[in-house]
Amino acid sequence: MRPRLLLAHGWALDRTLWDRVLDELGADADGACVMDAGYYGRPIKPVLDGGPVLGVGQSLGVLELLARAPAPLAGLVAIDGFARFAAGPDFPEGQSAAGLKLMARRLSQAPGPLLADFIAKALAGAAPSTGVPDRQALSEGLDRLRALDGREAARRLPIWRLHASADPIAPLALADASFVGADVRARHVREAADHLSPISAPKACADLIRVALVALSAQALSA
Repeated sequence: MRPRLLLAHGWALDRTLWDRVLDELGADADGACVMDAGYYGRPIKPVLDGGPVLGVGQSLGVLELLARAPAPLAGLVAIDGFARFAAGPDFPEGQSAAGLKLMARRLSQAPGPLLADFIAKALAGAAPSTGVPDRQALSEGLDRLRALDGREAARRLPIWRLHASADPIAPLALADASFVGADVRARHVREAADHLSPISAPKACADLIRVALVALSAQALSA
């Protein structure tokens, strides 16, 4: 049975992040469920009714799927993603707590400039327009960036990865370290300095998703 897609976006974004990737996928995206964390409106948490699920996450969305997916996953496509983000005693490669605390402080004072700066840095260019930010939802997202650890879950799933060589938000070294010991079936590095592959490289994202779909479908047939 061909897996159904479950897509999760990263911090400060919304479900429209996946629009170009879904267009590239065409019929391969039939039945896809797209989550929305509610950073700019009402959250969307799809209810899946059985059958295999291929998780597709971007940035924090990868960590969310590893740590608290709404359904068991048969595999995961990690785009600009990581299994842990924050530094800790057993993860010195992570981002410092001080940086995340500074973001939280700026968010509480003036979310607009912080979000514009973050998205512009992530995209390596002008920030796309967004809706009215929900400070509470965004603050909770930062909390999850600090607290969630999906490294153990990543060891139990086949994973296909795509990351930019000079990602300014989640450096490649951080992402690589977070997936040590994981069942990584493919690791594609594109030469770029951004953190939003679904916008800057939608075809590369779609191609990798197709590879994962074919592999999981073949695995199901041989089981």
